[in-house]
Amino acid sequence: MIAARTLRRHGWLAPLAAVILATGCARAPSPDVAPRTMVADTVWYVSARARVDGIDSQLLADSLEYGFAILTRERVADPYTDAVDVTIADSVPLSEADFVARLRARTDAGVAPDDFAVLYVHGYATSLHEAWTYAAVARVRTGADAPWIAFAWPSNGSGIASPRIGALFARAYHDDSAAAASSRPAFVRALRSVIAGTVASRLVLAPHSLGAQVVGESLADDLPLRITLGATPLRAVAFIAPDVESRRFAKYIVPAVSPLTRRVLLYASSGDRVLALSRGINKSQRAGLHDGTPLTHDGLETVDVSDGVGAGGWLQRVFGTHHAIRRASGTLFDLARVVGAERVPDCRLTLGTATLGGDRIWRLGPAIPRGAAPEQRCAATHP
Repeated sequence: MIAARTLRRHGWLAPLAAVILATGCARAPSPDVAPRTMVADTVWYVSARARVDGIDSQLLADSLEYGFAILTRERVADPYTDAVDVTIADSVPLSEADFVARLRARTDAGVAPDDFAVLYVHGYATSLHEAWTYAAVARVRTGADAPWIAFAWPSNGSGIASPRIGALFARAYHDDSAAAASSRPAFVRALRSVIAGTVASRLVLAPHSLGAQVVGESLADDLPLRITLGATPLRAVAFIAPDVESRRFAKYIVPAVSPLTRRVLLYASSGDRVLALSRGINKSQRAGLHDGTPLTHDGLETVDVSDGVGAGGWLQRVFGTHHAIRRASGTLFDLARVVGAERVPDCRLTLGTATLGGDRIWRLGPAIPRGAAPEQRCAATHP
């Protein structure tokens, strides 16, 4: 069903898919091929997208939908570079109370250094099902067992991976920007429910792309939420490729968010092609994109991910958007194994995953250590 939607959405893929399918069907299975090992993953979700005839739409719902999705995938040898293909096996709606209780049980079962949860807020052109699959793949690439929760707001979900027609991208982008702004009250309600199920001190908030507008403005403007988090701060707020105007991010968002969390991080890149399009549409620099030196600010932990490990091989390196969170292995490893695990920033030097310049900017390199919980070689930020 997902494949069919993709082919309808990208008409040019149909001939290519026909060739691939025909080629695949023409080959008889080899008797020497070992049987695949399939595993199941769970992604928790809170959706603000209204359902029409049982199908999620691009409309903002009157109430939030809570639940979890069960996804299956083939076990991979290297979660950081191998392709990770997930299939949605089922989804289970829950009442808010049941969601909170089950999420609390799951989080309480976590063992250090994976005793935290990640609340992922997606960006531009992401459907509910895509939010589930992106979160599932991202979780695999962290190399950690911490649960992921996806907050889905009603973006257009057109799935444009490599925008080529500027006018179409611009219109969809403006529609999504408006949807992001209108979704802020829903996000605040969702965040409160997630905090009830995880405890703020064990929650890493990870907005991606346009989702950073939803999160940043909500944390900055909602006074009751600020009072709650001021008393019990989040473990971290990590802005991943944030599609926010740079000056507003530095002068308003970062100072406003800092008192509400133990750490505020910016993951930025020089090669993000989607943010380059956004820069042209908005006629302003974006916080997640830089031309050589990423944005810095007091209280902000800046990580340049331009040279970090990514999945997808040479094709993605040359032709990819360098924007998709599900391929950002270096970023995701850092998010979980340094930030979520509450390790000091210098842990990156111990692990060999990044260098630190005189400008106090961390720069990820092309290496990720293998093995169980490598960050345990580092000091904790909160012993």
